Amino acid sequence: MKYLFTGSKYIGEYVDGRMEGKAKYILPTETIYVGEMKDGVFHGERTLYFPSGTQYDAVWENGLVWLNSPIWTHLEKSPRAITIVETASITPSRG
Repeated sequence: MKYLFTGSKYIGEYVDGRMEGKAKYILPTETIYVGEMKDGVFHGERTLYFPSGTQYDAVWENGLVWLNSPIWTHLEKSPRAITIVETASITPSRG
């Protein structure tokens, strides 16, 4: 497990010093991303798990969620959850 300057934790593969491949990315809020990383950002059909039990399934392309792809399981009531998704999708790694 590697601790990042953002306070996040990363368990996964690296290619040329960048997060790349299968990964588990744990944000400081204990929200967990499980999926693929590409060039240091979320990529592919993957999931965010919130501590509340909410699940956010989406297609990520180069760190951003594709429009119309997200599916919420037990819709998160907190606007903070949306901010976490947006922040997680654009936070770069310094690997």
